[in-house]
Order: sequence, then C-alpha cells, then structure tokens
Amino acid sequence: MKLYFRLLLLWLNLRKTSNITVDDTSVFHSRVWPTDLDFNGHMTNTRYANLFDLSHIQLFSQLGLIPTLKQKRWSPVINARTISYFKELSPFEAFTVTSRLIYWDRNYFYMEQRILNQAGKTSAISYSRELLVDKSNSSSKGIVSFKDALIEAHKVGGVSVSQARKDFDSHSIFDSPEIPEHIKHWKETLSIQKKMAKSQHG
Repeated sequence: MKLYFRLLLLWLNLRKTSNITVDDTSVFHSRVWPTDLDFNGHMTNTRYANLFDLSHIQLFSQLGLIPTLKQKRWSPVINARTISYFKELSPFEAFTVTSRLIYWDRNYFYMEQRILNQAGKTSAISYSRELLVDKSNSSSKGIVSFKDALIEAHKVGGVSVSQARKDFDSHSIFDSPEIPEHIKHWKETLSIQKKMAKSQHG
C-alpha cells in the first residue's frame, strides 16, 4: 500500500483512538501489501522507517501534543535513528507497530518503536533521538525542551497525567524516567560520531 494511503487511513482513524499518557505505548495495526515488497518477496527495509514515522504521528496525536505544537510552531525533527531487523514480514501478513517515549533531557527526547509480526514476535526495533525546533521566529530557531512542551500541552488539557505521576509536584510531573543503560551508550556513540564529522569536514 502506498504511504499516502496509509497516512490517510491514519488520519481518519485518529479520532477513534484513545488518549494516552507519556508512560503508555501507542499501537496501530496494518498488513503487508504487494507495494511493500522488495525483490526478495518480503517487506522492504525502507518501508519500516515509513511505518515508524506514521506511528510517530499517532503517538503525538494520542498524547495530545499536536495542537500545542501547531499553535507554537514547534516542529519535531529526528536527529538520529537506528533500526535493527530480526524477522521478515511476508506478503499479506498482519503486523503491529508500537511507539513509546523512553527518556528525555534538556535538548532531546528518545523513542523506542517496534514492529511485531503476526505471531507477536519483534520483526524490527528502532531507537530515535529527536528534538523540537521553534519555528515561530525565522531569524532564531531555538530548541524547545520536550518537558516544556508537555507542560504547555497539559495546561490546555492536551497531555494527560498517568496515575503514577499524580502525586508529583507541578515542576516534576513530567520529569523523564531514568535513562536506560543502552540509550546512555548510544548517546556516547552519537557524540563520537559528531566529533568525527566535525573533524573530517570542519
């Protein structure tokens, strides 16, 4: 199925999806169509990234972030992504895409996304590092803290608070979970890659 058809179906179904909190997982279901296949007869690797992008939209919609992002002109941008593939997806096989936030700091937020095959096994897993860019001032595009975005959306009834966070004070209600060890190592790798890019190209 062409990506824009999936995007259209996603937008049509967003009204039917329930809201979630920052501690929840967003889920959507689809199926492998002939246009998703490569010459080996299974879903092409490039389609996985497309599906992760669609799931990203659904996650932000279910969180209630999109109205605030549009109003403030804060744009999410992927800074880095890694995808690992484990099991192929066959023609017409049903699959599930999941997305969840796992950590955020002053500049970036980190997301884990999975595609599960019909048997519920992980077909691919992606980790992405993203940031929110303030496009309200064309002369100065600064970075918006993801925590600040959550707080702003919560003020207008956009982002709900999970039961586990309801006892937190207003300043810490949207604090990040503790950073997972593998994300800590990935951050270090990204820092090394950034230094290498600067040393090679100035």
